[in-house]
Amino acid sequence: MHFKSVLCILTALKYESEPIIDHYGLARDKTFDFPVFRSGSMVLLGIGVGKKFIKTRICEFYAQKQGDEEYQFVNIGIAGGNPASTALGVCYMVNKIYDERDKIYYYPDLPARHPFQERAIVTVEQGIINGGSEYAELVDMESSGIFQVCRALVPEQRLAFIKIVSDHMDLNKVEFKKNIISKLISNNMNTIDSFLKSCYFEKY
Repeated sequence: MHFKSVLCILTALKYESEPIIDHYGLARDKTFDFPVFRSGSMVLLGIGVGKKFIKTRICEFYAQKQGDEEYQFVNIGIAGGNPASTALGVCYMVNKIYDERDKIYYYPDLPARHPFQERAIVTVEQGIINGGSEYAELVDMESSGIFQVCRALVPEQRLAFIKIVSDHMDLNKVEFKKNIISKLISNNMNTIDSFLKSCYFEKY
C-alpha cells in the first residue's frame, strides 16, 4: 500500500504561525474550532501556549487522519536561551527534552544530518524572567507535552523540534510584539524550509 506523507507543523503562538502560513500559502480549515491551516499535504496546527490544549487539539486533528496517510510532526517556535550557550535569533534543533514538573527526560530521534546546531530544552510551567542561570541551554512551555502526545501517534523519528532563541530568559526586560516574533521565524525560514524539504521529511 502506498502511503501519503502529511507534514504537520505545530506552533504555540499566532505570530509564530503567520510567517509559516505566508511562506507556504496555507489556508484556514474552518472545520476545526481551533487554528488549522493547510495546503496539500502540509498542515499547520496552533496548539496554544503551554500544555493545556496540546493533547485535545492534536488528537482531535489526528482523528481525521485518512487510512493512507502517515503523519510527521515538527514543532517550530521561539524559546528562551542561556546566554552562555545560545545566541538571540539563532535556530536550534532540540536533542533532549526535560519536563521540569514531571522530572522526565525525552530524547528525540534526530536525523543523521540537518542544518542546525543542537541544544537540550527544559519545558517549564511559567515563563522565566530572572535570567534563568539554572537552565543550561533552552527553555519553553510545550516541547515535553508535544513529545508525550505525538510519540503515541507516530514513530519517534517522525518528530522534530526547532527552536529560535527570542530572549535570554529575562522576560521582564523584553517586550514581545507581533513583528519581533514573526521576524525571528521569517529570518530562519529558508533554513527551516530546506530541512523540511530535503533533510528529514519526505517531499511534500
